[in-house]
Amino acid sequence: MNKILPYFLLFFLVGCDPDKSIEEPVVIKKQPLSVKVEKSVEHKLEKHFSAMETYMMENGLVNIQEMDSTIQVKLIYNDTCNFLHYKIYDSLSIAFLPRDIAAKFCNAQKYLKELNCSLSLIIFDAARPHHIQKLIWDSLKMEPNIKFNYVATPWDISLHNYGAAVDVTIKDMSKNELLDMGTIIDHFGQIAAPLHEMRFLKNKQLSDTAYKNRVLLRAVMKKGGFTPINTEWWHFNSCNKDYAAQTYTLLK
Repeated sequence: MNKILPYFLLFFLVGCDPDKSIEEPVVIKKQPLSVKVEKSVEHKLEKHFSAMETYMMENGLVNIQEMDSTIQVKLIYNDTCNFLHYKIYDSLSIAFLPRDIAAKFCNAQKYLKELNCSLSLIIFDAARPHHIQKLIWDSLKMEPNIKFNYVATPWDISLHNYGAAVDVTIKDMSKNELLDMGTIIDHFGQIAAPLHEMRFLKNKQLSDTAYKNRVLLRAVMKKGGFTPINTEWWHFNSCNKDYAAQTYTLLK
C-alpha cells in the first residue's frame, strides 16, 4: 500500500492541476525527436540509400509522399519486377521530384480521388540519376537497334534525369489491385504504345476495359499538368527538355 500511495497522489495532482494543459505540448513535441534519431540510425545502416536520398534532397527534390501520403509508390528498379529482373536502385524506395512538379502530381491525385475515392496513382519511377540510365542500357541484353526503341541511350538526357518525368499507373485501393492497362509497365511491344491503341482495340488484343483505364490515366495526368507520350502508356512528362535543362538540376 505504501508503494502505491505516491503514484496515486501523483495521478491526483496531475489530474487536478489546471495548468496541466499547458505542459502537455512539451511531451508531444519531444516525440518526433526520437523518431528522427531512429531514422538517422536506419539510414546509416543503409549507406547507399542514405547517400541517394541525401543527393536527391541536396538537389532540391522532395519526397512525393511527404506532400500527399495517399499517393502510392513502388519503384520497380528497387525490386526485381522490372525487365532486368534485378535491383538497380539498391534500396531506394522514395519517389523524388522537384517541388513544383510534385505539386502538379498531387493535383492529379486529388482529381483522381474526386472521380473515385477508391483509386490512387502509384509511381513506378520518378527522378532517376543519369548513371542509372547508363546502367540500364548496359545491362539490357538486346541488339542496339532494338534497344533504341525502349530505353534511353547513355549519351542522351532523359527527363527522368531532371525529375521531370514519372512512370505511373492507377491502383484500386479497395481491391489492392492495379487497374488493367493491357500490359505491364515497361512492356516491349507496340500494344503498350498509345499510338497503336486503336489498332489493338479493333482486333481485340487490347480490351475495352484496358483502353478506358488508359484514357482515365491520361485524363487525370493531363489535369495535373503532365503530357503523355505516344510510345508508353505509363510515361508522362512535366515539361520539355529545354525547360527542364534551364530550370532543374541534372542528376548525374
